[in-house]
Amino acid sequence: MRRFVAYILLMLATLVGGGYAYSAPMLLLESPLPKLKLEADFTTLFDNTEYASMEGISSSTLFGARLTPKVGIEWQEWNQLIVGADLYQDFGHNKFLSKAKLQLYYAYRSPEVKLYAGIFPRSAMKGLRSPLFFDPAYCFYNNSISGVLARYDDTTNPSYVEFAMDYTGMRSFDVRESFAIMSSGKHSFFKRGWLSYGYDFYMGHYAKDYNPETVDGVVDNIMLTPYVEWEDGVLAEIGRWWLYMDVRLSYVQSLQRDRINENKWEHPFGGELFINFEWAGLELSNRLYVGKGSLLTYYNRYGSDVYHGMPLYRTDKGIYDAIALSYSRWFFNNTVGVKAGITAEYDGTDWGTRQWLQVNVALDTNVSLRRNKEIE
Repeated sequence: MRRFVAYILLMLATLVGGGYAYSAPMLLLESPLPKLKLEADFTTLFDNTEYASMEGISSSTLFGARLTPKVGIEWQEWNQLIVGADLYQDFGHNKFLSKAKLQLYYAYRSPEVKLYAGIFPRSAMKGLRSPLFFDPAYCFYNNSISGVLARYDDTTNPSYVEFAMDYTGMRSFDVRESFAIMSSGKHSFFKRGWLSYGYDFYMGHYAKDYNPETVDGVVDNIMLTPYVEWEDGVLAEIGRWWLYMDVRLSYVQSLQRDRINENKWEHPFGGELFINFEWAGLELSNRLYVGKGSLLTYYNRYGSDVYHGMPLYRTDKGIYDAIALSYSRWFFNNTVGVKAGITAEYDGTDWGTRQWLQVNVALDTNVSLRRNKEIE
């Protein structure tokens, strides 16, 4: 931990102070209006599941906090070089800092083009928001993507296309090689994006390590979900607020193969309907999936090492239903957010519940790096 802290301090000193001593950073600081970026993101998450009456899954409780301080330089309006860290503390864990992960990336962020390279925040990715791909608990503990991301945004409406690669495991003696290639896109027919169609694509690869005693297994996990969507549709004005409705209908097609064991392609598929009503911060939603086969075919063999989505999608009963009621609101000029809710979930065997509370703090400050020429 001391070495990690020393490394962070060295990087900060290089970015903030060392730039005046070297030629390349000198050219950077001579560009128009260079800025020092200071950011801090904080999240406390309580996520409790009660699945005792359901088959093949256990109840669990996640309660912890994550702080992500970041510092960097922004130049020529769209370019950023950032270093930071995700600092985790599980409540009830006596160890100082349960986990720490580095963030280190370059970003180009113009209104139309977004480019990221390095270890950058998962929030930079616009697509794959369905819990089929990433469970909230997974996103909490895996707050970054290690690789690259490129996106084009249409500035006239909410249309976009995006590509990303996340290298999650470099092969070693005790680490299996793993990576994911992801893409998403959406085309809207109107400037406000009411009606649109799009897709989410995920291809995961999970291979072997160098330990000869490890059980062999090479898994390919491919998921494609084309969809049509109607979002932010105004239904009525109730009191001081409008009642909005979002609807998304998706087709889910999966291709999965365990090369070492069965070595044949499994192809579960189905359809998912998501409906959400929002009024004055209150949301009522229903997510219903109906299909054939388990979307998480090898979950009992590899678990969350291969599948990062909601575990209940592994049901082989052909149905998963989630009815959620939640409330969210931002305070203090949109810097502090609170969201709480409860979900009733059905996997074809019985009902379970999920309760959650999340508190977010998001701070972002720019400081000019230009020196005053006169002593005050």
